[in-house]
Amino acid sequence: MKKSIEFKLLITITVLLLVISSCKKNTSNNPEKLLGTWISTDLVDTLNFKTEHDLYKGIYNEHFNYSISGDTITIQYQGVLFIYVRPTNHYYTINRDILTIDLEACYGFRNQRISFTRK
Repeated sequence: MKKSIEFKLLITITVLLLVISSCKKNTSNNPEKLLGTWISTDLVDTLNFKTEHDLYKGIYNEHFNYSISGDTITIQYQGVLFIYVRPTNHYYTINRDILTIDLEACYGFRNQRISFTRK
C-alpha cells in the first residue's frame, strides 16, 4: 500500500512538472516585440519604435528614449525643443498585436491609457 501511495505521488509530481514547464513564458517584456510602428486605436497617435531605446511619435517624429523593465516602460523626451524632461515610468502590456500603455503624466502624450495596434 505504501508503494501505491509513493507511485501516485511520483505520477502527480511528474505531471505537475510537465504542465509547469510547458506553460508559455511571458515575452511581453522583450523590447524587440515593440519594434515597428504602432497606431492608436482612435487613430490620433503613431509610435515608431526604431531601436531598443529610440521611440519616435507622431508626424513630427518627436524623439523619446525608452527602456523596458518588467511590465514598465520608462519614457523620456529627447526632442527638438532641447529641454530636460525627467523620465517617467508607465505600466504597459502587449497582447498579440495590441500594445496598451498607461501614459498618465508623460510629457508629450495625452494623459490617459492608450491602446495601439501594430501597423
